[in-house]
Amino acid sequence: MKPTDPFVLLGFGEGGWGPVLLAGAWVTLQIALASYLLGLVVGLLLAWAKLRGPKWLRRAAEGYTTLIQGLPDILVILLVYYGGTSAVRDLAGLLVPGANIEINAFAAGVASLGVICGAYATDVFRAAFQGIPGGQAEAARALGMRPIAVFLTILAPQALRLALPPLGNIWLVTLKDSALVSVVGIRDLLGVAASGASFSRQPFTFYAAVAVVYLVLSIASGWLLSLMEARVARSDVRR
Repeated sequence: MKPTDPFVLLGFGEGGWGPVLLAGAWVTLQIALASYLLGLVVGLLLAWAKLRGPKWLRRAAEGYTTLIQGLPDILVILLVYYGGTSAVRDLAGLLVPGANIEINAFAAGVASLGVICGAYATDVFRAAFQGIPGGQAEAARALGMRPIAVFLTILAPQALRLALPPLGNIWLVTLKDSALVSVVGIRDLLGVAASGASFSRQPFTFYAAVAVVYLVLSIASGWLLSLMEARVARSDVRR
């Protein structure tokens, strides 16, 4: 007989889904963190393209952010997963006739969320770098500092201070958007909950548990972000 008590269903005893839900929550965190880091890299590169790149590269970066920000996130995930699989299969077919290759669902989820995160991080980084007085970089270069040293010691710390609050908001959005990757078959928190709801026929119990887990993760993330912002503010005061 299937257990019906919510505490039994979500527990760690026999017939409980607790361990499976925890494993799904860990997959969710991995996806969110990997996507966020990828998005930060994409955002930095596209911000540089918009600020320093040639005209064609600036237009390409603008087109990228406009396109991704204008599409529903779930549509981007589906396009990356199914479109990427088709593209890889066609390319493999040209190289090795008859080859049947599919994109890993985890990689597709990270790539799609990273693409989305990067589109929003681009404008955050661009605004942060534009908020730094241009004379500082010019003075550093006049003193003979190399461009990489100017970026790491002068521009990046100030840009981080300006960008940290909106980047924190992007992290929270990415964390919540990680629930969307279950549509491509990933056994993340929501995917596991969907299986549990189908098995037990008690969807409210499982989806309520998912809501609690996401709420806890969001609160913990907000607390950590507040600590980081306070630490950066204190370091600025000491300077």
